[in-house]
Amino acid sequence: MDVYEEVTKDRYGSFELKKYLSRYLWIGLAISVGLHGTAIGSFVVANILSRKPAGPKRIVILDPSMLGAPPSITDKTVPPSIKVAAPRIAPPAAAKPVAIPDEEAKEEVTILSQEELAIAATPVEDTTLFGGDDIELVIQELDLDLIPASSVFTPYEIAPAPIVNPKPDYPEMAKTAGVKGKVVVKVYVDKKGDVKQWEIMAAKPAGLGFEEEVLKVIQKWKFTPAIQQNNPVGVWIAIPFNFEFKK
Repeated sequence: MDVYEEVTKDRYGSFELKKYLSRYLWIGLAISVGLHGTAIGSFVVANILSRKPAGPKRIVILDPSMLGAPPSITDKTVPPSIKVAAPRIAPPAAAKPVAIPDEEAKEEVTILSQEELAIAATPVEDTTLFGGDDIELVIQELDLDLIPASSVFTPYEIAPAPIVNPKPDYPEMAKTAGVKGKVVVKVYVDKKGDVKQWEIMAAKPAGLGFEEEVLKVIQKWKFTPAIQQNNPVGVWIAIPFNFEFKK
């Protein structure tokens, strides 16, 4: 026996594995299927043998004569129902006529004649009825262009456009610090295009004089009025101001 046969004695290599592996796999599969089939079959057979045959259903037929009589309506054991009397509502006192003496029932009624009615309906043209020359009658036109709150939106078809708009100066404090800023101001433009009221909505950063410079010039602005259905209307509009350095 040479050295190779001595080394490979009682050992399996790739050729032996290919030769016996398939047969041993089938044998193992057959044993596994047999064991599982035996266990499942035993469980099914035991379950079938342990069942008891179901007996016939029991049907009970009762004769109505076996039932007792229903309780009587006039049974004294049943408590009687409580009767609630309807409340009596007294008639209102105003509905009762109260007799009064004839002296108190008299009422003086003045009936104008046809001549008096004609005089009362005649327009007065004599200015002396107002007190003569010592009293002056002054009629003032009521101002109907009231300024609404800034939160109220007035619809318009054509927005107001600025025609006079002076620019605000750059605040010295912000210019020295080299800070940019933005201010949004809300103004009310009346029917004539004049700025009647204003308020600062936002100022960033605040406290560096941006809003003060805007308030100095915004009241000098002039607009074309807003138009709604071919008529001028007063509206609130927001105007932004951006402060930036020009390099």
